[in-house]
Amino acid sequence: MNIIILGPQGSGKGTQAELLAKKYGLDHFDAGHALRQISLLNTPLGRDVNEIVMVKKELVPSRLLKEVLHIRLNDLGREQGIVFDGVPRNLEQTIYFQEALREFGRKINRVIFIDISKEESLKRIGKRFSCEKCKEAVVLKASDKKFVCLKCGGKLVQRSDDTKEGIEKRLKIFEMETMPVIEYFEKEQLISKINGEQPEEKVFEEILKKLNL
Repeated sequence: MNIIILGPQGSGKGTQAELLAKKYGLDHFDAGHALRQISLLNTPLGRDVNEIVMVKKELVPSRLLKEVLHIRLNDLGREQGIVFDGVPRNLEQTIYFQEALREFGRKINRVIFIDISKEESLKRIGKRFSCEKCKEAVVLKASDKKFVCLKCGGKLVQRSDDTKEGIEKRLKIFEMETMPVIEYFEKEQLISKINGEQPEEKVFEEILKKLNL
């Protein structure tokens, strides 16, 4: 079973990917995490990824994403199911992505689209902070009074692109680049749309129903 989970910023796709991976023993392919790990390697690919992601703060070209995907697929048995978190992000990546899977005798079984409104994205991401000291991710609640990490007492800070302007920019990119991917998979009859503005457990229940699990 190979599943893709897509959705706008704040839709909870990473959380749902983790839940699926844990419940069914799937490998969780988080492209951002995979790229950060590759960037630490002293190899031609690692240095390329480090320059683009860590230094220039840009998105990696599709060819590099395909190489990173190849490395991951090569480490997994063909019978090992995978849940892909937030990739592919555009149509060009979709072509490279499918080519890489075919080379390993795999195909996409289902694409889950977790849909939330722009207003919900802004509300959710506006509450996301991380500890400046230990890097722990924190979602602030209305009752929180102090901007300190409960784990280490460090200062909580917001990502520079988690400001209202940053979120709106990323949502526009999602609309322009990733929605065509969703339309592409819809034509392939692989899309299952989920209302992401429900409690986390309800979203998960709907995903399981769509997957017939």
